[in-house]
Amino acid sequence: MSSIREQLVLAAVALLEAGGSPATLTVKRERTRPIEQAALPAILIYCEDEEPSPLAGQKFRAPLTERHLNLVLELRALASDTVPPDAAIDPLYIWAIQQILGNEKFGGLAMGVTEGPTKWMSREADATYAAAALHLIVHYRTSRLDPTSAT
Repeated sequence: MSSIREQLVLAAVALLEAGGSPATLTVKRERTRPIEQAALPAILIYCEDEEPSPLAGQKFRAPLTERHLNLVLELRALASDTVPPDAAIDPLYIWAIQQILGNEKFGGLAMGVTEGPTKWMSREADATYAAAALHLIVHYRTSRLDPTSAT
């Protein structure tokens, strides 16, 4: 069985790929591959940090660990002369927030999600590429000795 972290990432990908998404949306896991212009708009999903802390104020031998997974959704779209970069990203941002925060318990795998910073960026080359990295912190617990065991 895979870790709860892995199950959460797979669940997030499935939520973002669900019906009703923005037209022609591409959802990819990881950010290691460049996304071609033809694949835009796109959401790339990856983990950045995960901070564990033992429960009940115990430093050692705590039976449970509370985890805070920084899940990054990198939103990418094409801007134009009539659509500025932030406006091009807006439908992707709305979709991501509605899907993830609307299902923040991931079927019982997590306790909830808090929204972290959104980092905006854009680049101009042969076209204007809009991007924003949306940071979502997924709060969940596992057994200290078994990361596949949700509690």
